[in-house]
Order: sequence, then C-alpha cells, then structure tokens
Amino acid sequence: MDILIDFLINNYIWFLVISLILIFALIGYLVDVTTPKLDKKNNKVKPIIKDDRESNNFHVHPSMEAYKNEEFDDPLIK
Repeated sequence: MDILIDFLINNYIWFLVISLILIFALIGYLVDVTTPKLDKKNNKVKPIIKDDRESNNFHVHPSMEAYKNEEFDDPLIK
C-alpha cells in the first residue's frame, strides 16, 4: 500500500492533467448532446434587427460620410 501511495505522490501532476482533460471532454460532450441541432433545409440565418439602409430614414453620422461609398465596401480580392 505504501508503494501505491508513494507512486501517486510522485506522479500527482500527471493524474491532475489527465483528470482535467477528461473533465473538459465530459463537459464538451454534455454541451454537444444538449444543444439543439439546426435542420439541414432550414439553416438560414434570420436577421434580428431590420436593416434601415434601404429606407429613407437612415442617417449617417458626419464623421462616417467618407466611408459610405460602394468601393470601400467591396472586398479587395474579387
């Protein structure tokens, strides 16, 4: 029994690391199981806030007037 206790005392770091890995794996598994899955045919993202840029009541702050052109919004790689 003393040999087992001495072994555990000398290698407690390894047991701590392995137990932490197993605890995180268990938490990840439980989160994966309990979260609802999206349907394959109904996986579109629905906007929460309506985009007011198309409407007439959209006001741009004067400091942002230079950034509202179309060329600035285009990506650099086409």
